[in-house]
Amino acid sequence: MRLLWTRRALGIVIAAAALTAGAQEAYPNRPIKLVVGFAPGGGGDSVARLVAEHIGRTLKQQVIVENRPGAGTTLAPAAVAAATPDGYTLLLAPDSVFGPDKVMWAPNAKYDETSFTPISKLASTFFVLAANKDFGVRTVAELMAKARADKGELFVASTQGLYPALIMENFNRASGLKLNQVPYKGGAPSVLAVVSGEVPVTFAVPSSVMPMVKDGKLVALAVTSANRSALTEGVPTLAESGMRGFDVGYWFGLAGPAGLPADITQKLFDAASAALADPAVKARLNTLGYEPAPSRSSSEFRSQAIQDGAALRKIVETLGIKGN
Repeated sequence: MRLLWTRRALGIVIAAAALTAGAQEAYPNRPIKLVVGFAPGGGGDSVARLVAEHIGRTLKQQVIVENRPGAGTTLAPAAVAAATPDGYTLLLAPDSVFGPDKVMWAPNAKYDETSFTPISKLASTFFVLAANKDFGVRTVAELMAKARADKGELFVASTQGLYPALIMENFNRASGLKLNQVPYKGGAPSVLAVVSGEVPVTFAVPSSVMPMVKDGKLVALAVTSANRSALTEGVPTLAESGMRGFDVGYWFGLAGPAGLPADITQKLFDAASAALADPAVKARLNTLGYEPAPSRSSSEFRSQAIQDGAALRKIVETLGIKGN
């Protein structure tokens, strides 16, 4: 009798172990939530939905995009940071969540760079310096000459936050001018303000600017990236235009809560890599004004996220940039 029960107990243990292993192998066995800190319809949201659809097909499970804008985009990262690290709650992670948010948006940013498991970089973009077609400038040199003739000041339409402030500071230092920021609630309103002549120039992402440039409503003067881009064919960099070393852009990545198991991280990394290798995804990202930026491994992305986040955090602390 004792031997019989021992065998039965052993069988139960083996069965339980098999079920546990099977459950682990089954990831994902229910829908995955991808949390986005931006409103529907914007660039970040569009990137998230594009990647989510492809990852869902690869993993044979639905990936649902949940928009949680507000509090300076800190609501979404805070929600993911507090989630169970089981692979079912993920974040479309801007580079700012890995350090500078904690400084800019304190006390709203209830997370820092240790709150997440970086999975893969997804896409990157930059900004375009563009002017109203009737402002009378076609190059950065002409813009600077015009500004100097007008007491060295220039009003610039932009959104609020880290990158507009960073661009303004770098531009002011490199040019000796004083850019006065005219903040708008989004990239589209700031661009429309320049098209209408309300403000003469703007820094905005390619997807907001280039359609207006093609329609002859704006003039693209330069890009903030270190190198020229196919997204803005023929437009020189600010570095080429006399501002040596000028390089400002940003990226989105995929992340989960801290403590995400290595096997789930790898499975998600592989699915994200497959998405970014798809020519249709690449083409759509370009249409949205982004360039695919796949990582070679999740560990590479982790290193980059920590390095970029630390550099941005130092800039924010030095310049005293605060979110509005």
